[in-house]
Amino acid sequence: ELIFESRHLDLIGKGTGVKYKFEHTVSDEKLMGAPFADDITLNVQDVNGEGLRKIDVTVFTGDRQRPVQNYDEMTINPVFVWFLDKCIENYRLVSGGKQPYLKGRMSESFVTQAKLEDVEVDFGGKTVSGHKVTIAPFETDPNKHKMQGFENSKFTFIMSKDIPGYFYELQSDIFSSQAGTGKMQDRLVLVEAK
Repeated sequence: ELIFESRHLDLIGKGTGVKYKFEHTVSDEKLMGAPFADDITLNVQDVNGEGLRKIDVTVFTGDRQRPVQNYDEMTINPVFVWFLDKCIENYRLVSGGKQPYLKGRMSESFVTQAKLEDVEVDFGGKTVSGHKVTIAPFETDPNKHKMQGFENSKFTFIMSKDIPGYFYELQSDIFSSQAGTGKMQDRLVLVEAK
């Protein structure tokens, strides 16, 4: 409910937006590819009478930039959805498995095994109350013996209804218990509300 039934965009008005810093770090470039850092921006173009947002999302900059994505009548933050998809794709690349199966397991874990903590978040010169949700969706997976030791990987989401865009920090920690497999971390942090 905290994540999927909340209105993430209510604090971002027409003509304003938020900016995130994305950091991809790896323990071994040969196994996991090159590390990098870049920006993701979300801008609200319009707000209708029901508070639904028309938004543009720009993922990365320069040569890495992807085509700008446009969304109509949004209440949830599509940057969060993009991050989830990236988590699943990264996990699939290192552990194997099919994307629909992994996505289903991750979605189910928010309901069945999420760990919830109350936290305080410092943003914009003030401290606000928030929540931290941690999941390890593959820890008890019946197919974990096929996942090359990556089944204990964790995904963390920090959010607050008092922060524009709702999500303050998203992090995936993909690692294996098997030797020589490497580690990968993706981290997305809100850096600016404009």
